[in-house]
Formats: sequence, structure tokens, C-alpha cells
Amino acid sequence: MNIFNFTEQKDNDKEYKYKVLVYPNITYMKDLEKDSYVVVLRNVIKELNKVRDDIHWTILSPTEVKSLIFPNTTQLPIELPSYPNAMRTHFNHKQLLKTINWKKNDYDVVYTHLPEHTLQLSNMFVNETNINPKFIGYCHWFEVPENTAYAKTMLMHNIAGILEMDECGVNTEWLKELVLDKAKCVYHPRVISELDDIIQPHYLGVDDISTGHNYKPKTILFNHRDNEYTGYTWFVKQMDELYKKRQDFKVYTTLTDLDRPYAERVKLHGRDDYLNFVRSMHMGVGCFQKYSAWSISTTDGLSQGVPYILPDKMCYPEMVGEQYPLLYKSNNATSFKDTIENMLDNPTVRDEANKYLEPKLKGFRWSERVLKWFDNWKQIEDLKPMSDTESYKRILDFIHNKKSVSKKDILEHLNWGVRISFSEYRNRLRQEPTIKFTKDRYEVRWKN
Repeated sequence: MNIFNFTEQKDNDKEYKYKVLVYPNITYMKDLEKDSYVVVLRNVIKELNKVRDDIHWTILSPTEVKSLIFPNTTQLPIELPSYPNAMRTHFNHKQLLKTINWKKNDYDVVYTHLPEHTLQLSNMFVNETNINPKFIGYCHWFEVPENTAYAKTMLMHNIAGILEMDECGVNTEWLKELVLDKAKCVYHPRVISELDDIIQPHYLGVDDISTGHNYKPKTILFNHRDNEYTGYTWFVKQMDELYKKRQDFKVYTTLTDLDRPYAERVKLHGRDDYLNFVRSMHMGVGCFQKYSAWSISTTDGLSQGVPYILPDKMCYPEMVGEQYPLLYKSNNATSFKDTIENMLDNPTVRDEANKYLEPKLKGFRWSERVLKWFDNWKQIEDLKPMSDTESYKRILDFIHNKKSVSKKDILEHLNWGVRISFSEYRNRLRQEPTIKFTKDRYEVRWKN
């Protein structure tokens, strides 16, 4: 039974050569529009739609996500626990098998954002369907001691899932090296070499670049979550000490309440309000200490002309360059506070940082990043076709005779079940100049 209104397909005759099934990784269930997975996927589809129109996306989702509604998307229901650790352990095999409806639907590629489930997904497709898709992916979060307080983690499942993929994006080279280092504790060097080939940096982007705005002097923005891995407790301690020395600054938070005389939380409605506020800040801060993959909260500020004071370790030299003037010595409280005071007392420091960042910002756009992933997305086209067997010729003749057929029609005509992989036949049909793929059917292409 449908749990929400699915995206309406308005053009059933539209040709789609490739169908991609998207498997989610959702950790911010209370507002899916703000979840990093949704942000990434929305921009992937948006940017690819600008340069090609031959991909249809079927998105598994616990509820309809408005920003993922495009003419070439369909959203299907999937139940997921809201607690991140529970979400990573929960794999509803029976529900998934019913939802993908393999006798009716084809999927050429599975784009999985949850490596912890990818081995199970691969096993399900290969053993219980006649679909043999290519697996590609992206990993938003690795459960490692540096960022996870759980007594037990899913890192081993994560790595097992990555090994099922042709390529898995991570958001920095620093994060890739961290994962490889953790994997070396368990896996043979041959497997580490395989992981080294599969895991590739997929830098995240920004929606908009808008610099040169007026700002409120001596304001400090902390627009991260109040988690341990963001260095929130450490940040508050440094601000408390700085406030004892001087009371001429104000800290603004966007995701947490901070009960201090120098602090104020702003509650913003919508992305535009958020960016308008961000660009009014004097400076932003990043206080990550042991772990920080690509920080969207940081690039949000940089894209609006707000320089950030950042640690000189982890992903930040990779993000802004090693010569960025506002890098402080990681975990060094004195270096952090000295850099803030320099910004507070010398207005030219802000201008110098922005001048340094200006030539780099163009490359921060999603359009500059997404289209480079997966070998410019050519990987989704590298699919193994069937040779000209008698069975293939029977399928081709059947489509030519009927003019328009579904996958279910073909399977019933041949009396095929789960044991015969249909994907290779579909891949061979894609090469036929007379055959057109739509979202749900195989049709004869009419000559003009």
C-alpha cells in the first residue's frame, strides 16, 4: 500500500536508456530536506539533467521528498528506523523485494548511499531477482572511533558493501586515507589495493556563490551540530575564556541553544533565510578535532563571502588550500583564540582571506563537481550485453511484432523466472537502433 503520493510520471513515452535505483542513507529524519543525503542526491539529479536526459531515477524513501521531485524521478516507499545506528542495521529484505517488483521493473544501476546494506542488496538482486545491476555509491559517514560513541559500529559491514561497488565516492582524500588506514587493521593488502581503486574523492558543492556583502563586525558563526565530533564543547570552552578577557564579540548558533551572555541562537525558515543570515557574519569557525569529512556548513559560509577559522588538519587544507591564512594549529586553544582575536581587531584580515579564496570559489559549485564523478558518469553506460543468441532473437522479434511490450510481457512470453538474468538481454537491446526504452516498456522506434 502506498504510504505517500508518488511522483506522477507525465511523459510515459519519454526515452530513458538507463534506469538507476537509489538506495538512501537518512540520518536526519525529522527534516529530510536538510539531510545531507537528500542535498547530495538533489544536486546530482539537477546537474545531470542539465547535460543529459536519458536517465530515470527510482528513489527509495521513507516519505515523499519534495526537492527530489523531477520529471525523471519516481519515489517508492521504504521503512527505515530514525535512529542512525538502528537504520544502519535494519535491512528489510522481504519489503524491498516486493517494492522493487523485479518481474515488472528493470534497474541498470544501483546508486547506494548506504554501504552497510550494499552486500545484502547485491545478494538479494543476484539470488532472488533476474536483475544483475552495476553497483556504484557514495558514503556520507564512516563509523570510526574518532566520530562515533557507539560501543559497536558497522564499519565492517560498510567496507564489505564498498567492495561490491565499482566506485564509491567519499568527500575528501583525507577521509579515503582514514578509511584505508582502518581497513589495514583487518584486511589483506590485496583487499586494501582493491579498496584504494574503488574509493574515490567526490567533492561536495555549493548552491550559490554570493560574496561582497555587508556584515556585522565582531560576529562569530557556529553553524554546525552540537556533537562531540564538531568540537562543540571545546569551542564553548574557548569562547568562555575569551569572554573573560573581552566582551566585544557575539556568537550566533543555528542548530543549538547556547546559554551564554555572548551567544544567541537564530531560527531560520528555509534555505534563503539561512544564507541571507550567514552572509551577514564577520567570521565562521570550525572546531573539528579528530574527524571532519567535507563540512557543508563550512562551505555554505565560504560561498557567501564569510571566511572561516579552521584547523590545519583533516580535510581543511584540502578544502581551502594549505596557504589559507586562517588555519590554526589543530586542537591548540591558544592558536585558535589568537586567530579569532586577530580577525576581531584587524578588519583587513577578513579581506585578505576572501581575496585568497576568491579564485577557488568557482570550483565549489555543484556543476563543477558532480559531473566529474564516476568517470564523468560514463560508468553507468559500461554494462555487459548479451550476444546474439536464439533467446535474444526471440525477444527482439517479440518486441518488433507487438510494437510495445513490458518486461513482464517478455518474461511471460519466454516463460522465464528468477534463474535467467535479464539484464544482459536488456543491455543488448539498448544497442538496437529500432528499439526504444521508456520508463516501463520496450517499444519499436518509429521512423520519421
